[in-house]
Amino acid sequence: MYSADKIRWIKNVKRDQGNNWAYDKEQCGKSFLLHWSTSKKGSAATPRVGDIIVLFQKPNIVNGRKNKNVHCTHLVSPISKDTLEDKLRPDYRWCREVALIAMASPIESIPNPGHYNFFLPNRGLTNPIHNLKSRKGLTEEQIQDDIWLLFQRHICPGVSTESTQFQIPIGEYGEIEGDLVIIEHIRYEIKRRNSRIVEEKKNDALKKSNGRIRCECCSFDFMERYGEIGKGFIECHHKTHIAEGERRTQLEDLALVCSNCHRMLHRRRMDNTYYSTEELRLIIMNT
Repeated sequence: MYSADKIRWIKNVKRDQGNNWAYDKEQCGKSFLLHWSTSKKGSAATPRVGDIIVLFQKPNIVNGRKNKNVHCTHLVSPISKDTLEDKLRPDYRWCREVALIAMASPIESIPNPGHYNFFLPNRGLTNPIHNLKSRKGLTEEQIQDDIWLLFQRHICPGVSTESTQFQIPIGEYGEIEGDLVIIEHIRYEIKRRNSRIVEEKKNDALKKSNGRIRCECCSFDFMERYGEIGKGFIECHHKTHIAEGERRTQLEDLALVCSNCHRMLHRRRMDNTYYSTEELRLIIMNT
């Protein structure tokens, strides 16, 4: 089973000196050979079977225009333990057979969100993920979660992953207040959401509301507003903040809320506390 914490490596790739996308013809369900230059045999051998490698590239032209952005394009995982030799490619002789975990579709759809610096990983090596630096000061775990989220809509069918339906972008919450405690709180919630109880909470809500889910604060219904694309969509908020300590999570400890209300639940009041879902609901009703 693949998950965010398996994202341990990052590697830049290039085709025809950047005039074309690299590995853009690969297909879900089919493995392929990921190549390293002939001088990088040791780097090709570094990732272990089951690790996830982020592939990024910066093609010269995107949709007919000169490109200035780095694009994350693939998540792959080695399935061959040994380094293989491709004698047909003298400049890129070493390779590993990899499984395709996710591939951006269209290929240009995951550009750098703006806060990552790809300078260190941009050397053709298999770089540890911590070499990807974030201007937001994200930790390695937060970077893993953030990248995992970026690829969620592009995970290959049939690939076994931990539940991610309720994941939310780490960085956006950090921007709201510039408070790393909040960022850590959101990361903590994401880890909790990988448990079965979140799915149980959602299924319970679906049964009680005849297949619909409304925000517990403002009653927003994603399906009502967006149609089929919003069916079953909602975010999950853990009512007990990390500062209050850990405990065994029960259904009543979780709240299903829309994206806007979720952000408000993570904004501090003047007294440095947070609104509860009940308090936020009252504010909305009286506004």
